[in-house]
Amino acid sequence: MDFLSTKRQNSYAVRWTKFANGERMPLLLPIATGVPMEAPTFWIVGNRRALGWQPNTLFNELRSLMFLYLWAELRQVDVEERLREGTFFSLGEIIDLVNVCGRFLDDVLEELEFRSSNIVKLSSKRPEPKAVNAGEKRNRLSVIRSFLEFTSADHLSQLQQWPPRYIFYQQVREQCLKHLGEHISGIPRQNRDDIDLPEGLDPDVIKRLRAVIEPDHPENPFEPNVRFRNYVMIRLLLELGIRRGELLGIYVVDCVLGGKQGSVTIHRRPDDPNDPRREKPATKTRARVLELNGRLTELVHEWIIHYRAKIPDARKTPFLIVASDGSPMSVSNINKMFISLRERVPGLPKEVAPHRLRHSWNDAFSELADRKGISAEDEIKWRMRIMGWRREESAQHYQRRTVKRRSNEVLREMQDELEIRLDNEGNNA
Repeated sequence: MDFLSTKRQNSYAVRWTKFANGERMPLLLPIATGVPMEAPTFWIVGNRRALGWQPNTLFNELRSLMFLYLWAELRQVDVEERLREGTFFSLGEIIDLVNVCGRFLDDVLEELEFRSSNIVKLSSKRPEPKAVNAGEKRNRLSVIRSFLEFTSADHLSQLQQWPPRYIFYQQVREQCLKHLGEHISGIPRQNRDDIDLPEGLDPDVIKRLRAVIEPDHPENPFEPNVRFRNYVMIRLLLELGIRRGELLGIYVVDCVLGGKQGSVTIHRRPDDPNDPRREKPATKTRARVLELNGRLTELVHEWIIHYRAKIPDARKTPFLIVASDGSPMSVSNINKMFISLRERVPGLPKEVAPHRLRHSWNDAFSELADRKGISAEDEIKWRMRIMGWRREESAQHYQRRTVKRRSNEVLREMQDELEIRLDNEGNNA
């Protein structure tokens, strides 16, 4: 195994390891030893990876699980011993764990540092810790509960030959999971039916963006040698509605550009051995073939033949989008592109970002569905296929936003009609 990077510097870290077959795996380990922890590793491999989850998702799961061990360090609790012996956690400890999971990581680390320090500051009072949003807190606790349930099930299975111990362990386990589950259920879910739905960019902003990314536009903020590449990238994000990770994962051979209309295939390539990037772009959705209109086909073809082919070392990688040195473009580079747009182009708001373009595509799709009279059922099916979603819930987020927009239009029309009627009645009085 070859440890590649770390994204955390505290008592624990989630680090990437890469196996000989190219597969990447995140592991939770104590900084002091650098040795992966047995129980979290067993859980992430035997439970989470077995469900087919992407490596980046597994990384985030371990980041959430880390809060259990940070809490245990704060309270001097040995998690593995508690699970092995079947004592689990008291109701008071569960409440305390729930509270810690609702705090920002920096606040937890500050308390750890404060408790480990021998200096007593009598005159200073520690500020009240800030709380993370309810969704983040719920996610952390759900991950911890999954870990406790999975790990304790393994211990329980080993006690079947001792019935009294088995029954006792099972009862304590069920009570602990029940109490933790009740606290998770008690965290309010954000209601996204009518407020805070994901919104695309204003049409005027899209128009402005489309204009300034033209390679010869006087306000184009990019260096001349990367203008055409960036132009093609943003056009693909806008017109296909794909994620930035999907864009950065496209191979040249995924593009069919022989006719007037081409196509691009979005593949799922977890642990791609051809990808040297540390933070590998992930395709979270289904593989699918997306058609390109005539102009987009021409642009992609021109990028490959007249621009990409002239970049040193670009032929050494199969990826469509490459940096100036020919290496596959990183996620951080595409983020810097949009930072440059926001900071250097007047009229582009802070919301201009890769994922907002995906929302904007969905807005445009809804408007087209309205104009063509497409049924709600077909709209959901078609949106799911193009976006690569497996479940209707993802498409229904945008469907609810469409319902909101349509109902508000009817509401305004009713108000206008009422206003006209009242004016007419007043004039006839």
